[in-house]
Amino acid sequence: MSYQALARKYRPQRFSDIVGQETVVRTLQNAIGQNRIHHAYLFSGVRGIGKTTVARILAKALNCVKGPATEPDNACTICREITEGIDLDVREIDAATYTGVDSIRELRDVTQFQPLRDRFRIFIIDEAHMLSQGAWNALLKLIEEPPPHVIFMFATTEMQKVPATILSRVQKFTLRKITLEELIGRLRQICEAEKIEADDAALEIVARRGEGSVRDALSILDQIIAFSGRSISAADVATVLGLSDTNFFARLLTLVSEGNHAGIIDALQEAAESGRDFKLLFRDLLNFVRSMLLLAAGAKPELLGAEDVALIQSVAQKFSYSELLRIANLLMRDDDVINRAEHQRLAVEIALLKAATFPRLRAVEEVLSGGQPPPAVRETPQPRDLDPFLQRVQKARPLIAGYLANAKSSRRDNIITFIFNDTYSADAVTEAREALESIAREVYGAPVSVAVQTESKAVPASEASPLREDPVLKAFHTHLGGEVVEGRRSK
Repeated sequence: MSYQALARKYRPQRFSDIVGQETVVRTLQNAIGQNRIHHAYLFSGVRGIGKTTVARILAKALNCVKGPATEPDNACTICREITEGIDLDVREIDAATYTGVDSIRELRDVTQFQPLRDRFRIFIIDEAHMLSQGAWNALLKLIEEPPPHVIFMFATTEMQKVPATILSRVQKFTLRKITLEELIGRLRQICEAEKIEADDAALEIVARRGEGSVRDALSILDQIIAFSGRSISAADVATVLGLSDTNFFARLLTLVSEGNHAGIIDALQEAAESGRDFKLLFRDLLNFVRSMLLLAAGAKPELLGAEDVALIQSVAQKFSYSELLRIANLLMRDDDVINRAEHQRLAVEIALLKAATFPRLRAVEEVLSGGQPPPAVRETPQPRDLDPFLQRVQKARPLIAGYLANAKSSRRDNIITFIFNDTYSADAVTEAREALESIAREVYGAPVSVAVQTESKAVPASEASPLREDPVLKAFHTHLGGEVVEGRRSK
């Protein structure tokens, strides 16, 4: 018998085989048990999480010789033929190649006939968002009032592209991404069934690369087994996938903290020479930055699920908390650009070089402040009577606590005032003001108001306009969130 890919070999055949979709499965089984079978279903979610699989199992459960049943027996002729895709009464249609109005009219004609053998005539339409507007219009009346023996099942990764007139006529089920633990468990099961030894670190890397998709993770596992044989290590996975290690990212982010543009280019050249995929490299870089941000926010190391926490912590300390927030935000904005870019290496280089402008901005701020380190880099001393309040905020809202640490603050009567040097921090705290006032009420035992202000210095009109219109400063404001506080002429 020819080899069968793991994603096909271990495709769920019963509701009980489905991983991570308990709510959807329970709802469908209850509907069958109560004979509340709808005439049209829509399954949405990211690729590879089981949308078409759920539709196929539902079709088997409804048409099974022993059904409608909450579980198909997978032994009768009907179940076997649906599994093999040869049942004449259960048609699977790829909407990407079946978009025309004429095709839908042909389908509509077929629905008028009784099933040849099965209980229901079922149409499973995959990638439903690819149907044209004309095709949807042709389907509209049929979906609203189909013959009693017809059931439609749609599967899509982009539910927002399905017309609202269709969405109002179907039962919608959103399948969630599979959690990391669930995916690792499924990979472990399959490795044991295939008699393959795989260490935990290797399976975790594969699961993370699957990004919540069972099919993607199994395709990666297939590739690694072809390379490693029946014993898989984390090193094997790194070799096959071209993964970037923690040391490389620590070096790269250190270069960013130093504003070393030439060093960043050299590091990325090494990555290119070693054959690394720049899209995957950038995705791993985002995970590294996330780990730094969480550690800086006070997260427990075990929450990260990453090795070399001490190394990540040491790199995180090279940045202020507000810098980490801005760098993470900047890189997130570039993620989609890099995914779509034809020249991904160039897109990654631009993203990192932009991030490396922060040290230069620190230097500019020091000059403007007369040689003093900028407020964003040092923590501002807080009044002692605010300590209990700030400690409670650190536990409940660590991200907001990071902003408050860099603000000037005071408490008078029942008002706590925070003064910031930048609008970015002020806006973030303003959005969390209700939560802060609730915490203050608990700490001080009385209603307390939180006031947020932005500190600014007056700039003569003759100087303000040209400086604020400078294209370079405009670019800094757009991409890095900065603002002009004071302008000075060179002597």
